[in-house]
Amino acid sequence: MSIRVTNIGEHHDLALPTFGDVLRRLREERRLSRERLAFSAGVSASYVTQLEKGGKGKPTQAVVDALMRCMNQRNPLSDTERRYLYDLAGLTGSGYPTVDELKKSISADVLRMLVMYRPRMAALYDTRGNVLAGNIEWAQAFPGLSESGNLYRWMFADPVAQQVMPDWEIDVRQSVSWLRGVVGSLADPTVFGALMRELGEFEEFRRLWATGEVGYAPPVRTMRLRDRDTGELKTYRIQMGMLDSANYPGHIVATVGLPS
Repeated sequence: MSIRVTNIGEHHDLALPTFGDVLRRLREERRLSRERLAFSAGVSASYVTQLEKGGKGKPTQAVVDALMRCMNQRNPLSDTERRYLYDLAGLTGSGYPTVDELKKSISADVLRMLVMYRPRMAALYDTRGNVLAGNIEWAQAFPGLSESGNLYRWMFADPVAQQVMPDWEIDVRQSVSWLRGVVGSLADPTVFGALMRELGEFEEFRRLWATGEVGYAPPVRTMRLRDRDTGELKTYRIQMGMLDSANYPGHIVATVGLPS
């Protein structure tokens, strides 16, 4: 596919990127023959040729993974290159990553940033509320959350949540409405099935879910938290945003809180 760009009477056909074009470039950069790449990936050389020329349909994830493994042996692909191949193959968003996959995708630089945010509290969640990482200040502000492993589970199952959240009813109502918004945005909402079955055991969750309220978390909000040990009440300015993960875009939520 190409697009035509007109420039003062001149016409230029600019080719749009395809999976085959990028595969060929990455293969040639690594000085791999089609035959060598095909053999290592467990496919035929003619199949690789057809992929590069655009004569085949979209490859499966198993094929793309095999091709990338072979190229990685010669020269590792960057996160951006891997994501680009997945995008061009139509595989981005084809499945919801597991908590372990998301945790492994977080770079050491990002984990160091969580520590550098001190004395602000900072944490990473997935869009289902599963805890991926957090600094000491965050763990102290939400005692037991790290052990629980899920924000929604902690709010409903751990009595400590109501102790440290003086506005528990308001905060939980907002969180449930945000959860409904996230579920509605997915092509396959069944990935939330296990979480919904678990939360459905709590009468309060069932009541709030039944209201049908839907919302979307704002990038900045305020939240009051009480120190469990001292009883001191603080108001936090909470900033939220999606972490630009090359492997799993749109799945990791970064949260930073600063006392105001």
